[in-house]
Amino acid sequence: MMKANPFTTTFGREPDNMIERIDEQNMIINSFSMEKPSERTYIITGQRGSGKTVLLSKVYNHFKEQKDFVVADPGPKDHIIENLASIIYENGKMKKLFAETEFSFSFQGIGLSLKGKTPISSAYALLCKMLEHLKKKGKKVLITIDEADNSDEMRYFIQAYQALIRQDFPVFLLMTGLYSNIHKLENDQSLTFLYRAPKIPLGPLSLITVAQKYQTYLGVSMEKGKELAKLTKGYAYAYQALGYLLYEKGSSDIDEETLTKYDQYLFDNVYEKLYSRFTYKEKEILSLFTSPSPLSTKEICSAIGCKSSYLSPYRNNFLKSGILYSPSYGYLQLSLPRFDVFLSYMK
Repeated sequence: MMKANPFTTTFGREPDNMIERIDEQNMIINSFSMEKPSERTYIITGQRGSGKTVLLSKVYNHFKEQKDFVVADPGPKDHIIENLASIIYENGKMKKLFAETEFSFSFQGIGLSLKGKTPISSAYALLCKMLEHLKKKGKKVLITIDEADNSDEMRYFIQAYQALIRQDFPVFLLMTGLYSNIHKLENDQSLTFLYRAPKIPLGPLSLITVAQKYQTYLGVSMEKGKELAKLTKGYAYAYQALGYLLYEKGSSDIDEETLTKYDQYLFDNVYEKLYSRFTYKEKEILSLFTSPSPLSTKEICSAIGCKSSYLSPYRNNFLKSGILYSPSYGYLQLSLPRFDVFLSYMK
């Protein structure tokens, strides 16, 4: 019987052979576990497929097992505060505590009130009551939000979370998001706290580690593993997609058919959606990168007819979002594998 493929192309699922972000994971866990935490908020940024959700899940699962923590993932879209209150209330470790104070639900269909007391008119007010009770019992709450966007609901939640922190409630926040969405959120006048929150940008995986994984799971030589690793540029989704294809094929040979399928995974699942988010000017700049070779700032400015000062904000956004990197002073190069091939099709 053929063994199950150890690689996966499903976003968010923790693969059997994942390459863990140990340093980042330990930094978050250690900080949140302190008696007097140095940080209560971390924001993981990176492109789709860079491993943001997997890292969030590792931290989520760690604290899920801690008896003094309740972990709540209310979702990033609708009724975040209401969902948060419901999840905390329904948590098996906490429900017994709330029963002692006669909590019950009767708010907007799901119910949020205290028996025998003045009815609570908002989910936020009830959440404060619940957190006040949990604090007395020495309990903490980790809130996780995957793929935060720049919506009214998300801005309202961030404002509410700021208020909870000011009141010294035992709450922690781990959030993931595209750099562009996080940048918009933190530039909101009422959400300046996000600007100061530590960011964890997920860069490429170690090519040596990728090569070692291919050596182990595909049975290739170290030299072949290095060759395959270079094809991924350390991009987490590319590492999984290429491994998946080669494992299914039963061969590590990169022929035209395999390369076409590899491109299809990258183009259809990542690059088309990524490209659709760019502005006209961003697309104009990226259209110059139709080869894997680096371009100088001077070459880019000459091609689009601008001064370096005009290019600077675009350059910074591309660098921070992980689209480009600077291999040497004054030069820029694509970070994502085979993205030059994709851009050549889009011209």
